[in-house]
Amino acid sequence: MTWKPSTVIRPLVVSLFAWGASASAQDFSLTPPCAPGLCGASQMGVAATKPAGTLLETHYIEVDIAATTLLQSSSEHIAISAFANGQPFDASGAFTTTAPNGGIGIALGRIDTAAHPSCPLDSSNTKVEFAIEQFAWSDIYGSRILHCVSFNKSALTGVWKLRVSVFVECVGTTCSASASVENPVTFALLASVSSTGIPLANPNTTRRPWYSVTNFVDEPFNYSASFWKRAEMYAPYF
Repeated sequence: MTWKPSTVIRPLVVSLFAWGASASAQDFSLTPPCAPGLCGASQMGVAATKPAGTLLETHYIEVDIAATTLLQSSSEHIAISAFANGQPFDASGAFTTTAPNGGIGIALGRIDTAAHPSCPLDSSNTKVEFAIEQFAWSDIYGSRILHCVSFNKSALTGVWKLRVSVFVECVGTTCSASASVENPVTFALLASVSSTGIPLANPNTTRRPWYSVTNFVDEPFNYSASFWKRAEMYAPYF
């Protein structure tokens, strides 16, 4: 994914987090520790802070995810946020005070059409939904699905890992976002989404990415996902 800010704007890359880092330092798995209910598991990425005088900001996240069982067999989903103030879940699996901390990112998995009518109807449960999501500030019910598509679960057969890329750009508190999910072995694109004119709900200057797995539905066990971070990059422009 490429981004080309105006040549009038002088770029200052504040943090280039993951490129060149050892794989073992970036790998982690998430399993919700709690009983069924509105809860989940999350992990923070590296923090950055918006400098004074910034005209434009970008956040780019690229991660490989192993979660085939979760995506094919459960009613749960994975979420990733850029531009957040903190992570959505605490160590016990409960929502944090300002959850889900006001960022912008994606959801991947089963997304309830009744709660989010922008997602395609999937009454036979044969699809995986992929969406741009605006995460609320201090409101566990306030997040919005902005652009939602789906792809067949059969596309995951024999696929160990997926690669998810998320790019968010903000001018002031108005942002645009685009994201894709692909097979990292064949480079087959499974889905892509984008949205513009997104209000940034995070009222602070903290710019943190987070990764999460939900446990919102009463199912026999908690589903896990493993993550390999390939890139986390935050860049302000003046």
